[in-house]
Amino acid sequence: MYLTKAKRPSGKYQISISKGIRDPKTKKAKRVQVKCYGTFDLNSKEGIKTLALAEIELKEMNKLEEAAKGFNSFEDFIISTRKTGLSLHHKNIGYLPYLSIFNELKLPTFFNKIAKDFKLEYNFSDMMFYQALGRIFNPSSKLEVASRKDDFIHDFSFINNDNIYSSLDIFSGFNKHKSKKITEKLKLIKNMQELLDTVDSETKKTLESNIERTSNEIKLLIDEYDEKFQYNENKLFKYLNKNIEKIIPNRNISLAFYDCTTYYFESFNEDGFRERGMSKDNKRNETQVVMGLLIDSNGIPISYKLFRGNTHELHTMEKVIDDVLKNYAIKEIIIVADRGLNSKANLEMIRGKGLNYIVGSKSSSVPKKIKNKKFNSTWNITSKIDAKYKSGYITGNRTVIQNGEEYEELIIKKYSDLYKEREMFKQTKMLERAIKNIKNFTINSTTKSKSKYYKAAKNPKEKINVEIDDDKIKKEQENFGYFYIVTNKVKMNPATIMVAYKSLYKIEESFRILKTNLKARPVYHFKERRIRAHFLICYLALLLQRILEYKLTENKVGLSTHEIINGLEEFILDEIDYKVNKLYLLSDKLFKSKINKEVFKIKKNVILNNELSKLIKKM
Repeated sequence: MYLTKAKRPSGKYQISISKGIRDPKTKKAKRVQVKCYGTFDLNSKEGIKTLALAEIELKEMNKLEEAAKGFNSFEDFIISTRKTGLSLHHKNIGYLPYLSIFNELKLPTFFNKIAKDFKLEYNFSDMMFYQALGRIFNPSSKLEVASRKDDFIHDFSFINNDNIYSSLDIFSGFNKHKSKKITEKLKLIKNMQELLDTVDSETKKTLESNIERTSNEIKLLIDEYDEKFQYNENKLFKYLNKNIEKIIPNRNISLAFYDCTTYYFESFNEDGFRERGMSKDNKRNETQVVMGLLIDSNGIPISYKLFRGNTHELHTMEKVIDDVLKNYAIKEIIIVADRGLNSKANLEMIRGKGLNYIVGSKSSSVPKKIKNKKFNSTWNITSKIDAKYKSGYITGNRTVIQNGEEYEELIIKKYSDLYKEREMFKQTKMLERAIKNIKNFTINSTTKSKSKYYKAAKNPKEKINVEIDDDKIKKEQENFGYFYIVTNKVKMNPATIMVAYKSLYKIEESFRILKTNLKARPVYHFKERRIRAHFLICYLALLLQRILEYKLTENKVGLSTHEIINGLEEFILDEIDYKVNKLYLLSDKLFKSKINKEVFKIKKNVILNNELSKLIKKM
């Protein structure tokens, strides 16, 4: 190959790299153009620069051509580079399905509008996508996520250790100027506090008054940022659900599943938001926040809300429901929740808003008439005749009174041999632990927390003997296999009600994805606005994952959450950058993988740069 400078009628020169070949038909030598750089004045600054570039690239091309001699094809040569030790860059393209959904939801428009008043040196939408991606692929600290910015085909070079944190403040409207304002007020308070012991009583009163006033000003500023965040957050939920309907035209959010969970912090200091409370992660001393999550029947999130860590789950439902009623024009909503959220106050609240509910119920809350009935052949049998595990249900009605008005409720009592077997197994394991740990101690709240099967026996004066409560075990076993569902949709088919209630596993699954796959906890942020931003990013990651799962299911692709995330995280190409162009290699393992067959559908191991560009556009 060689450099050519062809003079044009204008007096300028066309700079190109050419190669001499022999025509296979005519057997005559001819010249072909490999790359053209354009037409330039060779004495101009641009012409000199282009000519220098062409000379550098010519050397690279000749070097590559020399190395490729002896191979049947260029692809054979490229594949052999693994053996010869040619330096390769590893680039992930597994993020592309998530980016496609991100764009389908029109999130770039929304996020860039949110950030329009900030003078950012980067694209806020790209930052938000990268933050969500950082929760999906190998979730870890923000600094660790920032260090992986070069692992992708997409250009995330703008990411750095500073902006990956400062970007968390955009949603609350917080910036360096406002941060400085708060810092100055805090410094002023500190200075006034240092003077308190050096002044007379009258001046001290004035200083104390000024300290209180300045503290209130800081609180008002911080509250303003938190309110701004929640305002933008609600706008986002509304925007997202509007665009989800375009992806899933038949989406039905009138049947909504609600549940709560807790997320703990690596902190023991309470601050009014991070508080100690009843932990679902069995953390006794760490502070936490409570999340209430609402999803649709496909498992796709509708919205969520964060509460103070000491908020009881029974007191979270109303605020989430109010947000839904405020933001969406839905004629009818059925709230589906487990028995942990079934309280008289919650059911009255739902009825008072003109809504419906399907909730689990404890046996102690249902009428004795239905509670005392045992499973037999007269029930509505739901199992097959020859099934190993029998199951069935009966129904009953009751009337409840609220504000002087009567309301009908349908009660479904369901029985399952399988459910009974599981409860027996669970009880056996608990008894084994109780027997192993049994010793003499005082019966109190601490003792009861060790095992519910302990009771005080007849004992000598010196100490209290503890033994297993056999009567309690037998009484508990009488209710094994049964569970109850209560609804105010009295005319709804009981089978449909039970299917709806059984679908609650989807919200439990969403919490498991948040905590396990996306590692939403433990949380290391301590400022409320950044805590909220962290969970917003986690929610966005969950949404992208759930929509991807929905799309794959609709296309009859059977992959679990774990298989999808792991498969896409590991979908890495070897990039060969030979200065003038790039090539990408796909390993045999990835080429034959489920992810490639079902998602990418790449047909060969060696991908040209222009082919990859087409794949990215196609995604």
